[in-house]
Amino acid sequence: MHFDRAFSPCIYEGVVKELIHKFKYEGLQQLGSVISYLLIEFIHEFNLPPLEYFDMFIPIPLHKNRLREREFNQAQILAEHLSKEFKLELSSDNLWRVRQTATQTDLSEEKRLLNVKNSFALRDASKIKDKMIILVDDVLTTGATCSEASRVLKDNGARTVFVLTVAN
Repeated sequence: MHFDRAFSPCIYEGVVKELIHKFKYEGLQQLGSVISYLLIEFIHEFNLPPLEYFDMFIPIPLHKNRLREREFNQAQILAEHLSKEFKLELSSDNLWRVRQTATQTDLSEEKRLLNVKNSFALRDASKIKDKMIILVDDVLTTGATCSEASRVLKDNGARTVFVLTVAN
């Protein structure tokens, strides 16, 4: 994995899984504030990741076609709530998905890694050079997506990349 550490306050099962599915696949954007509350409380209680050392939040981007279908990026909504709560920069337009990938849901770990390979790029590497970044997504399963995004960030000068997801 190309990221330094990953944190998730929940296990991806039961009520948490249902909430994330309703948020992500049924278009219930209002659940973003409820779900981000889990992350906010986790950070307040455990100081994980230790935000005082970090420069910015970056949400995992969706490809423009998937964004058009879904009409919102769930990681973007979570990162917006985190940025507002913790007064940390939100960088949501620098990292972008350069090619559309198949949904990771039904793929094996090996196929997930191949599926996301070379799917991210940066618009301006100078904005992340020597920065400590928290990459935000909803679920961390195999870590393939976050690892590939982290690789791009680190290859372009990011000092540290931690991953923060709601569940794993």
